[in-house]
Amino acid sequence: MLDFSPNSLARFLKRGARAVVLVAFGVPATVSAVNAETLRIAVPSDPGYLDPAYWGSTVDQFLIDNLYPRLAKYVAGDEWVVELDAASFVDLSDPQHIVFELNPGIMWTGGYGELTAEDVEYSYERHLDPDLESGVASEYALLVDVEVTGRYTGIIHLSAPSTTFWTSTMVYTSGAIISKAAAEEAGGWFEATPVATAGPYMMTEFSPGYRMVLERNPDWTGETGDFDTIELLPIADENASELAFAAGEIDYTRTSPLNYDNLVASPPAGGVVELVQTLDPLFLGISPSNEQLADIRVRQAIQLALDIPTILQATTNGHDQQATGFVAPGLVGYRDDAPMVRDLDKARALLAEAGAEGLVVRLDYVNTTQRDTAAQIMQANLAEAGITLELNGQDEGTFWSLDEARAADLQLHLKSWTGNPDGYYIMQYFTEEQIGYWNWEGFADAEFEALLVQARDTSDEAARGEIYKTMQAIMEDSGSFAFVSNEMTGLLYRDTLIPGILPDGRPVFHAFRFAD
Repeated sequence: MLDFSPNSLARFLKRGARAVVLVAFGVPATVSAVNAETLRIAVPSDPGYLDPAYWGSTVDQFLIDNLYPRLAKYVAGDEWVVELDAASFVDLSDPQHIVFELNPGIMWTGGYGELTAEDVEYSYERHLDPDLESGVASEYALLVDVEVTGRYTGIIHLSAPSTTFWTSTMVYTSGAIISKAAAEEAGGWFEATPVATAGPYMMTEFSPGYRMVLERNPDWTGETGDFDTIELLPIADENASELAFAAGEIDYTRTSPLNYDNLVASPPAGGVVELVQTLDPLFLGISPSNEQLADIRVRQAIQLALDIPTILQATTNGHDQQATGFVAPGLVGYRDDAPMVRDLDKARALLAEAGAEGLVVRLDYVNTTQRDTAAQIMQANLAEAGITLELNGQDEGTFWSLDEARAADLQLHLKSWTGNPDGYYIMQYFTEEQIGYWNWEGFADAEFEALLVQARDTSDEAARGEIYKTMQAIMEDSGSFAFVSNEMTGLLYRDTLIPGILPDGRPVFHAFRFAD
């Protein structure tokens, strides 16, 4: 029996050179604050949705991760490690029927009482409600129900055994638990203002475009951080956040890999600079549903015309590696094959065979400095193959807004997704069912979907990793994907801090500490 009670320790996922370890420590003792200073963190935007059913952005993700409990969570450190969170016990020995027991005494803010198994039942089963239109409903496709067996105990019943339901959903952002009473009072869902949370910090102010303020939760009895207050300041441009740091206005920010070498050579006073590997894939989608791109030879010609090393040199100063798939280096399923190599002669030949000389297509992307540079290089690359690429840079909200008309009009689209240590997480969104929603490429492949099911049911990590490699090769061979990079990110923070971050640089607020 695989047991995560406080008296046991089990290794669950090994990530190549890294390890993901599930450790149960019960409810930690309260840690007193060193003092009442405020930690100021730059974030790229305001949150869109802090309802776990609709999260989509990086800011949505790390706010949900920090404000809501889950049965277990990844914790700050250099390795992907999971510790029990709201749960005192989880039994994964039967991957179709997951037994759990909650820690008593976890209180919701706002006077909504204690977290119970009914909250877990409500939080997970709501994703099955078609009226909710949960954006992560596909992650709960195997969920039958949550059986409440006591105030703090329950059984999660799946329609089929699934190792990945735990790794890619339960311990990830979409596995966040919300207050049933608070959500029902709010009409069943909410946007950027949480109704009730349960964690070390609680949101006390949200001034869109200006700041979000988190303060220590007085009802929290678990581990807390060194700061009484955390201010999140939306600064969209990374160069602007670096200037804000130099001016003493923020204490922690992400920075562009393009600026990393200059920051290392000449850091701001009191600044520490790091470069970390994120899990986030940057890729070019090529939509075969568009008449001009329906011929696989045309899509493959676009893949072969791209000079991705030059794009990465220009946008990250060569710090990003060319990707071979969605799975980042060091994780199970990373393809260590050589990445696709530019071949203009073959690209031109494929276009000629397809009768597509003089092709004119459009590239949609979020209009940031880095994306605009990449788009311009892609435009020049494709011109050398005889393809005219029209650039359509858009603001973040416009780019990610997708309705039926826009879905039908998509051609080429450059985008980055939030990744997960388990490759299953991203690949589950490229099924026929997701076409027109998350699957903008219109990718549909029977072998791929069969392998997705096989991966879900495979507990052996090495075997599952081989399945992921095959799946990513199928995606590339379809001509609908050009893998650009698994993005790196720079970090800039005060030398008076020890930042509490996950291995990919995402902040864990209560893990930030004062340096000795």
